Amino acid sequence: MAKLTDVVGIGPVTAKVLADHHIKTPEALAAISIAALEKVPGFSNLRAKAVKKAAAVYLLKNTNNQTTITPLKQTIAKEFTNQNTTTNLSSVSPHNDAEKIKNNIKKDRKKDSLKNKTKKKIKKKEKNEEKDKTKIKKEKKKKNKKKIKKKL
Repeated sequence: MAKLTDVVGIGPVTAKVLADHHIKTPEALAAISIAALEKVPGFSNLRAKAVKKAAAVYLLKNTNNQTTITPLKQTIAKEFTNQNTTTNLSSVSPHNDAEKIKNNIKKDRKKDSLKNKTKKKIKKKEKNEEKDKTKIKKEKKKKNKKKIKKKL
């Protein structure tokens, strides 16, 4: 029986996360919608598409049952082409797909780290602004106290 970790781009940690979301086989991974896969933690739109395609390619390369392959080929052809023409999926190279998936995952991680860095910068800036506001308020209070003392 095929394991999720046999699919390019799925390691043991990701397989566990997917299993927690009731996706335990490459067949289930290839069959799930991209929108549903995006709801799984750690899956952006780009990664969901890449992993789903990798699962489909894995199934096409490793399944001997023709009744499963034919509908799967039709589904993949519809999903991964923008036109109504069919795609020759037998020419898909698993090595090229693996590299693309790895590159896509790296890009997603870079985007996520950049987002986190910008969020941290924004929070830091907001904290500094709050500190500045409190300093200004304290200075105003001191000035008001001095004015009151001078009047007395």
